[in-house]
Amino acid sequence: MLRKKTSDQDPADWFAFAEERMKGVDVLAKSEGITAFGIEGLQESVERYLKGFLVGKGWALIRTHDLERLVKEASRYEKEFSRFLPFAIELTEDFFAQHYPGSDMTDVGKNYEKLRQNADEIVQLIQNSLPQYFRKPIS
Repeated sequence: MLRKKTSDQDPADWFAFAEERMKGVDVLAKSEGITAFGIEGLQESVERYLKGFLVGKGWALIRTHDLERLVKEASRYEKEFSRFLPFAIELTEDFFAQHYPGSDMTDVGKNYEKLRQNADEIVQLIQNSLPQYFRKPIS
């Protein structure tokens, strides 16, 4: 956990929050399998990575959980993000289905492994685009 004053205008803070959630998602998935909390954490992690990328590109922060909207915004800066549109739609739908009771949970998380793989690919794309905002690995 970050123990400092954070800023919603600092991509590094967004990425640190995102990384922590992603690690938690992976620990949970390993010990419990696919859970609603894991889906929510995966969505929140990707959301924070995308917001960090966008803020790093000068985007004015919009408070939204809609990954489709965020991926479309990111595609304006780097076209390669457009290939993640189906992923963004599916993960956002899974997120909202599990977020409040009353939704059909039948298919939530059915493609979890692919969603998790796509999340890694988005993170790699962002790291390649804005490496200066990521912590350097300890050697």
